[in-house]
Amino acid sequence: MNTNMRQTSSSSSRTVQVGKKKRPSFRWSQQQQNQQHSHNNNYNYNNAWVCTRNYSNNSIAAAAASSSSSSSSSSFSSSSSTSTAFTTSQSAAFPLAAARRSSSYNNNNYASLASSQLVVPRAVMEPRKLSQTERKSIDDALQLGSGYEVEHAAMLKTIQTTTGSGKFLSGYTDEVLDEAYERCRVITAEYAKTFYLGTKLMSDEKRRATWAIYVWCRRTDELVDGPNASRITPMALQRWEDRLRACFDGRPFDVLDAALADTVARFPLEVQPFVDMVDGMRMDLIKQRYQTFDELYEYCYRVAGTVGLMTTPVMGIHPDFKGDVEAVYEGALALGTANQLTNILRDVGEDLRERNRIYVPLDELNQFGITESDLVNYKIRDPITGKVDDRWRSFMKFQIARAREYFTRAESAARCLDPSAAWPVWSALVIYRGILDAIEENDYDNLSQRAYVSKMQKFAMLPQTYIESKQFKPVL
Repeated sequence: MNTNMRQTSSSSSRTVQVGKKKRPSFRWSQQQQNQQHSHNNNYNYNNAWVCTRNYSNNSIAAAAASSSSSSSSSSFSSSSSTSTAFTTSQSAAFPLAAARRSSSYNNNNYASLASSQLVVPRAVMEPRKLSQTERKSIDDALQLGSGYEVEHAAMLKTIQTTTGSGKFLSGYTDEVLDEAYERCRVITAEYAKTFYLGTKLMSDEKRRATWAIYVWCRRTDELVDGPNASRITPMALQRWEDRLRACFDGRPFDVLDAALADTVARFPLEVQPFVDMVDGMRMDLIKQRYQTFDELYEYCYRVAGTVGLMTTPVMGIHPDFKGDVEAVYEGALALGTANQLTNILRDVGEDLRERNRIYVPLDELNQFGITESDLVNYKIRDPITGKVDDRWRSFMKFQIARAREYFTRAESAARCLDPSAAWPVWSALVIYRGILDAIEENDYDNLSQRAYVSKMQKFAMLPQTYIESKQFKPVL
């Protein structure tokens, strides 16, 4: 599965084009509109908050967290009517992921930024500076360590979880849950088109569960990467985690949480990978540079490898598989790492401009004769031609080779998934790996050019990926 769950776009802008597809209509009462207007003008981080943008403009509306666990269980109360269930005064926002804003800088821009000093202008969506108290709260909640140990512990817990929670939402009608899953389907279809196409091959229960997980991951990611990132606090992430745990306890806060809670009741999902992903968002609040690959690996697991642990129990393993189940899960983790490394390489320029983040390891930059100052001030370009220099090309070749190695590790395991799930996962693997080819075709310029796989290329790949996904081996 596309573990970071981002879709590439055929233009430098990531705004999603809707075309003529009819959107569902969601209406708010006048009281809700007034309350929301008050929220937008007076952020109070000590209470429940909602970051809202216009849904019709493909922007984000992310409901972040409730003010307490008790409100989580009551804010989205059951109802015999779908309309009343969806008009809770606290959580009417619909969490669509905003397309990241992306800028195209010409070569003269880069040349003019080249200077002898390290100049770091305020990025467009850079998180605000945390107070010492806020930083300590994250340090207390987030135990950074070996990414390999963290992911292995979560993997074992996932494998040991063999049944769903059984905490079905008895107070919710089938009509309400069907609408909850339908909203998840709409979001997945809109923002993960190729992957969504693959989910149509799954059984109805599996694809609905996959959509619910996708939407939760998307909402979580947008907390720190969306246009409201500068407003996110450690308290907001803690409340988001509290909401997550409430879902696993059968107490959803809103309609989209209800879809996840129902999925948890039906499938053997372990909460740890979900919590680890929230911890990945905490890392984004406190960490804008990574000194070594070991540090980066932990981040890759938390924000991407976790998705493999979330979805594999839903997708299932091939009924004829005779090998060690751990090998399949290790492949899912490898795919997550590969996808995230690819995202990082694709978005080097965007992350630096918009978020003041450098994910590529600084010690590896130094090995290729590149300093942080060189990268921030764009001194890795030829001042005359504007092209990236040989140091950057060599550095990117090294990074791309490692990402491809992780894709290779994931290949065999992807074919060992249940036949109904193997094709969408394999397609995501092949398409995402194609982004690395696009970086090479752009002469390794991922500072001003955004590598992508075009829609035509994607559809051309699908028949071959379908054939390849059927090459199952009973033992890894």
